[in-house]
Amino acid sequence: MYYRRSLSLIAVCGVCSVVSADLIVHENDGSMGPLLQYDPNLGDLINGQSLDITRGVADQPDIGELPSASIFFMHINDFSGDFIWMGTGRLTLTARSTDGVSIIDSKTQQPVDYFGPQGFVDGDVIDPSANFVEGWRTIHGINQFTDAPGVFFVDETFTVGISFDIDNETRYGFAQFIRSFEVRNGEVRVDITPTVWGYETTPGVSAAVVPAPAGVGVLALGGMLGSLRRRRR
Repeated sequence: MYYRRSLSLIAVCGVCSVVSADLIVHENDGSMGPLLQYDPNLGDLINGQSLDITRGVADQPDIGELPSASIFFMHINDFSGDFIWMGTGRLTLTARSTDGVSIIDSKTQQPVDYFGPQGFVDGDVIDPSANFVEGWRTIHGINQFTDAPGVFFVDETFTVGISFDIDNETRYGFAQFIRSFEVRNGEVRVDITPTVWGYETTPGVSAAVVPAPAGVGVLALGGMLGSLRRRRR
């Protein structure tokens, strides 16, 4: 974990004031593998892992725990197809893309627009201007009308914007993930691994997306992904 202090200048009645804010950033040191996705097909809605952007690697939520500032991924296989969705914890919103992607519905055979998360890059500011709306974000979709590995709604590395409430005060943050997949016997397996995440501690202050540090821990993460996927199969 590391801190970055930023200074914002706000003009009030012609007087310039300095407001300081602290961006707390956590990074994956390589000990955290892909998140275990929720799978309601198993009959249990709470059986996966979430990422809480206010906590470090060693203090992440337990299986089934959904605190504030939390993000999780759900794998749903139903009549519409095989989808991975991104959800949130209590009093949490994520920014949604304004561009939908059409996928033919397996049941109606009509196109349906699905919306992934709004994409952010290093240096972007996350504040109320982001497209924060309630609901789910589509990460991946596949059915008989889409060729394997289906349609991805995010890049291999993607960053999402988050707003969450603590004591009725809104804070802003971000989380970056690595998406990887492989196809075995015609079945697609998607892994999503957190790399860096953070938030502004001061309510209402925007959060600037920072890149994953080029330290040993993050460099080691890339080498671990393949071995983690192999061990899980």
